[in-house]
Amino acid sequence: MKTTTKMILSAAVAVALVAVSCKKKDKDPDPTPTPTTTGNPPPNAQEVITTMKVMINNGTTTATYFFKDPDGDGGIAGFYGPGTTTTSAQTDSVINLLASKNYTVNLFLLDESKSPVDTISNEVLEEAADHMFFFNQQTPSALPNASVTISGTNLTIMYKDSDGATTPRPLGLLTEWMTGAMTTTKKELTIELKHQPGTKNGTYAPGDVDVSVPFKIKIN
Repeated sequence: MKTTTKMILSAAVAVALVAVSCKKKDKDPDPTPTPTTTGNPPPNAQEVITTMKVMINNGTTTATYFFKDPDGDGGIAGFYGPGTTTTSAQTDSVINLLASKNYTVNLFLLDESKSPVDTISNEVLEEAADHMFFFNQQTPSALPNASVTISGTNLTIMYKDSDGATTPRPLGLLTEWMTGAMTTTKKELTIELKHQPGTKNGTYAPGDVDVSVPFKIKIN
């Protein structure tokens, strides 16, 4: 799976075409090109991600924040969704958290242009050794307690899952968010999924961005 770096984006996969040369007589029709595949789709075929959901549970209730771009890259502008299950839509990207609390957070990626909806995060889980979520591009500490403290905030994010590789590294579909004291301002929290086939080493640098969404954090 491969997407561009714009908010919610789809990626292009380069397909090599094999040129086949053959001898022909004058006035013969052009030969039929020799097939170069068996009909199976190539690995890492194009996927569309239209939606990121951030489901935040405080032990008793779950608040779901989301970003949607209905047609993927380009076209209809993307929009942010409500912060709780009991209030009407919110108009911006602010994730509101309470001070001195621990939250369990699940990330979901969807392609809602399909029917039924395609859960892209399932594919991320299947290819966990090639994927990793990052928060403000920060490199987490080592497992088993891999975590980052978001610069300029009182928020620490701990990875609660790993990719199951021989040398396991964090994945980030499941995290724990731990807040400190209240903050007076909103701070950006960009959630990104990197695609790092064969190069994943626990740092942000390798690979390409599959999806990037800039939320904001406010600790109340």
